Amino acid sequence: MVYLVGAGPGDPGLLTCKGKTLLEECDAVIYDRLGTGELLEEVKEDCKKIYVGKRAGYHYKKQDEINRILIETTRKYKNVVRLKGGDPFVFGRGGEEVLALQEAKIPFMIVPGITSAVSVPELVGIPVTHRKDSRSFHVFTGHACSKEADSLEHIHREDGTSVFLMGLSHLEEITQKLLLEGMPKDTPAAVIANGTMPSQKVVRATLETIVKEVHLAKLSSPAIIVIGENAKYAFVSDQIGVLAGKKIGIVGTSIMRKKTKHCLEEKGANVYSLLHMQLAATEQMQELKKEMQRIETYQWIAFTSQNAIRLFFEQMKQLKIDHRRLANVRFAVVGSGTKEALERMGFLADYMPEKYTTKALAEGLSQQMQPTQKLLLARAVKGSSQMLTILEENNIDVTNLAIYDVIGKKTENWKYLEDMDVITFFSASGAEAFVNALGKEHIADWENKRKKQKVRIAAIGHVTAKKLLEYGIQTECMPMLCDLSHMAEALEECYRIENQDE
Repeated sequence: MVYLVGAGPGDPGLLTCKGKTLLEECDAVIYDRLGTGELLEEVKEDCKKIYVGKRAGYHYKKQDEINRILIETTRKYKNVVRLKGGDPFVFGRGGEEVLALQEAKIPFMIVPGITSAVSVPELVGIPVTHRKDSRSFHVFTGHACSKEADSLEHIHREDGTSVFLMGLSHLEEITQKLLLEGMPKDTPAAVIANGTMPSQKVVRATLETIVKEVHLAKLSSPAIIVIGENAKYAFVSDQIGVLAGKKIGIVGTSIMRKKTKHCLEEKGANVYSLLHMQLAATEQMQELKKEMQRIETYQWIAFTSQNAIRLFFEQMKQLKIDHRRLANVRFAVVGSGTKEALERMGFLADYMPEKYTTKALAEGLSQQMQPTQKLLLARAVKGSSQMLTILEENNIDVTNLAIYDVIGKKTENWKYLEDMDVITFFSASGAEAFVNALGKEHIADWENKRKKQKVRIAAIGHVTAKKLLEYGIQTECMPMLCDLSHMAEALEECYRIENQDE
């Protein structure tokens, strides 16, 4: 079965619910260049990924070859998603692929996507229809307009908005034709490049001046051209809050990315995953399995992260260890996030420090525990060594197991690193992975450049900020407590102060 899924205009949050479900369940995905990169994080680990993208002037695969790949892939895999930018049937050549599937007698289903022709202008405040000025809109491909001299003759006579897709390289030709056909030179015009993406740029001018302004702004494809009275509008609210429109990059796990997106997008921010942190079990995971077989010998179990909790209980499930064997065990967590993660597993935390740091957790446990009690500590490889030092100094009988490491993988959004307003770090391991991804030899130059561009660095806590500083990266924003809600408040406060200074 083949599902032709429209990926939307670029922002992964604009993929339909049905499209997301199909991506999560598919066995193979054949995807384009435009607007589908980050969506690949939704697929299964063993999903086959096949790139057939195109860009202006550089076709990676010809359409006949794409059709062949689509048919061959469908014969190898049960559920195949053909992921296409925008909507499959709006200049997406979806019809050609459907005809090929029909000829091969392969079943298919169309899943509509949000077309960029409407959504990209809309998201910068340009309505394609507006009762006062335009009751219709017309969508053209810029390539066709450049070849067919008569294709623009009727536009200036129509009471509507004209939208051109894939037409940036033909902008001068399009505007000249419209002027020759009698369209007023002061007709509003706009060009939106990389719509809905971190590098989005908007140029507003008139039919007469738009070419010059676009050249000065150095816009690049993909871009959408809007011509007509409605192009003068900018229906964008200025009442959302100080984070409205801010581009915030995330260095964290997929779970943290989803939580951060939900929290900050409610405040009007645009959130992008820059470096995806993946968990890798260490050899000490085998030691954890051994300790689980004698879990009753421990009186306390401490967790310093949500990841440690998830991996711990996954191992319990795999080993078929009855949760009732934990009846006499007390749990300690580092903060509210780990507390909530533990509760999702069906257990309440017996101790959580007022200050959400591993130092405070170690000091608190040293007071809570009796001399004869044993502690099992499950944590990350790159966790703070200070906690273990404090526990040992207080003669706590601790089994320290670094059960996982965190490895950073660049996402499709990494290329937009310089376009961010804020880069947020949620762990010391994330900070270290970021430095490795950027290259230690480039850190000093990057730090100077990002300060000039006023790109802020936000760290979840002192340990993360300290790790960043080790590499010469200064933190401008840090919450009072190490959790997501306080991080959001800290970001808002940073921008309030900046606005007051201005």
